Amino acid sequence: MNTRTTAATAALATALLLTACSGPRDTATPDASAAPDETATAAAGGFKVGEEVRNGGAVVKISKVHEVDGILMDGGTRSAGAKGKYVALETVVLNDTKAGMDLACSLPIDSSLIDDQGRRYDAIDDLDRIPGNPECDERLQPGSKDWMVLAYRVPKSVNITAWEFSGPGPGSDREPSTIDLDETSAT
Repeated sequence: MNTRTTAATAALATALLLTACSGPRDTATPDASAAPDETATAAAGGFKVGEEVRNGGAVVKISKVHEVDGILMDGGTRSAGAKGKYVALETVVLNDTKAGMDLACSLPIDSSLIDDQGRRYDAIDDLDRIPGNPECDERLQPGSKDWMVLAYRVPKSVNITAWEFSGPGPGSDREPSTIDLDETSAT
């Protein structure tokens, strides 16, 4: 694990401990050494936290899911407000395309959180301002992996059940991959 990843993990853990309204929903640890051919292939549903999931040229593994009242950003903690909460996904992303990708600002991975009523929620702006996340225009090169927190602001009352994503690359008409975030199925 490199120094930036270690520092980022420590910063996120501190931020989440200070602002948590509940603990992590899953405690699986990422295995950044798994090769792309050991990953699940894209399909609708059936994937769980802790599994590497491929869609297009992206392979994503969610290691932890947190629900928090606020999230640490450069310059301080951003509050979700009295009627909101943040859902933060700790991920490892592998770029399995033939070109670099900017994870923080150009968002080559199209993603949504999904609640138990089928409503979809978008990631917050300024993902690059979360300590440890890649900066804008910091390109994840082909064959490289990086740790990243994806954060979503949602109403406090919603029950988030899944995360859906589509990666870059040929076949933009393919179905997104869905990872089950329901506590009862977390590994």
